[in-house]
Amino acid sequence: MKTAATRRTRSGQSAKAPDTSVTTFSSDLLTPEEERELLTSFWDCKSELVRVLVRHFPAELRASRPPLEPWPMAQFIREHCTDARCEDVVAVKRLRDRYVHFKHRLASANIRLAAHVAKRFRHHSLAYSDLLQEAVCGLMQAIDRFDVSHGTRLATYATWWIRQTLQIAVARQSHLVSLSPHHLQELGLLQQESEALAHGGKHLPSPQELASRTGSSLEHLTHLQTATRTPVSLNAVLDDDSDFKLTEAMPDTGTLVMQENNERQEALGFLMENLRPRERKVLDLRFGLTGNGTHSLRQIGHLLRISKERVRQIQNRALEKLRSSAERVGWEPNLLLE
Repeated sequence: MKTAATRRTRSGQSAKAPDTSVTTFSSDLLTPEEERELLTSFWDCKSELVRVLVRHFPAELRASRPPLEPWPMAQFIREHCTDARCEDVVAVKRLRDRYVHFKHRLASANIRLAAHVAKRFRHHSLAYSDLLQEAVCGLMQAIDRFDVSHGTRLATYATWWIRQTLQIAVARQSHLVSLSPHHLQELGLLQQESEALAHGGKHLPSPQELASRTGSSLEHLTHLQTATRTPVSLNAVLDDDSDFKLTEAMPDTGTLVMQENNERQEALGFLMENLRPRERKVLDLRFGLTGNGTHSLRQIGHLLRISKERVRQIQNRALEKLRSSAERVGWEPNLLLE
C-alpha cells in the first residue's frame, strides 16, 4: 500500500512539473519600461556570453574576440557558440539558453510589427507567408544590431530593417531579372505616378510623361519596364478558342538550316554531273564532298599518281565549270562556296 501511494504521489508530482524544454512566448506588446529592462538584460547576457566563451576557449577565440558592439558580438555568438561547446561547459549552455530566451521574447513582442510591414508588400508576386518569413528575419537582425544605449524604441529601429529585408527579397524573387532595392523603389515610384496620371487624365500615361514626372531618362525607364515584364511561357495558348501555341508561331531555325544544306547538296550533285570522273574525284578528295574528309594537293596527287601542280589545274578547271553551269541555270555563283 505504501509503495502504491508513493507511486501515485510521484506520478502526481511529475504531472504538475512544468516542461522547460518548450517555452511559449506571449505576443503582447511591451511597455517602454519593460522593453528597456528586457533589452538591458539581453545586452548583459550577450556580453557575459562572449566573455565566458573567450575565457573557456582562449586558444581558439581570443584572437577573434569581437568589439563591444551589438552586431559583431551577435555574429561571434552565432559562429562560435556551438552545441559541442555548450555540452562541454555548463555556464556557456546556461547563458546561451538565456540569450535565446531574451531574443525570442523581444521577437514575439514585435511580431505584429513584422506582419504589418509585410502586408505593405502584398501587391508583389511573393506569397504572404514568404513575406512574413522575410519580415521575421529582418526583425531578428534588427534585434541583433540594436544598441541599447540609443534612446529609440526597438520598433522604430526594426521597421527600417524589416522593410530593407523585404525589399531585397522582393527584388530577388518577384522578377525574372534580379533587381536592386534602389531599382525596386524606382518601380514603385513609376507605378504611383502612372496611377496618378491615369486617374487624373482618364488615360494611360505615355513613357515620355512618366520620364518627365519621375526625372529619369526615357532609356532608363524602358530598361526598367523591360526587366520587369511578365515572362510568357512558350507553351501558352494565344487564343482561348483554339489550341494554337506560341511555339507554333516561332520559326524553327534548325529545320531551315537543314533544309538549306539539303538544297545545296542537291544543287551540287546536279552540277557535278557535268564534270569528268577525274574532276569529280579531285573535288571530292579536296573538299570532302562525300564525308571522307579533306586532303591536301600533295595527298591527292599521291593517290591519283599525278603531280601536285596537276591536281591544282584539275581543281581550278572543275571549279570554273561549276560556276559556269550555275550561272547558266540562274543560280548564284557563290552558292557552292558557302
